[in-house]
Amino acid sequence: MHIPTVVLSVLLAVEFAFTGLIKMLGTATARANAEHLGINLRLSRLIGVAELAAVVGLLVGIAVKPLAIVTSAAVVLLIAGAVGYHLKARDKVTVLLPAALTGLAAIALLVLTVAS
Repeated sequence: MHIPTVVLSVLLAVEFAFTGLIKMLGTATARANAEHLGINLRLSRLIGVAELAAVVGLLVGIAVKPLAIVTSAAVVLLIAGAVGYHLKARDKVTVLLPAALTGLAAIALLVLTVAS
């Protein structure tokens, strides 16, 4: 695998490890974000499970190309949902930007992985 795909995989894995963990633990931040986006705590925790599964897929995908493709595509869909909820909440661009940048990184990872 090329260096850019490894770097993107690790960066996305670190991000999703953090965000997935706070959702799974139901921290005050996770609860506030869920309320702001109009989702219940159960769905927030389910999203956290998906994010933690993505961590495994992204890291193992460094060595297993098909898993990298499937995981990066799933991350793109997960982030598309996040962006949709931010748009529904009428968030400002500054609030939406982290999700959008994560989505772009996931798209880049998918393209690079398929192309390699």
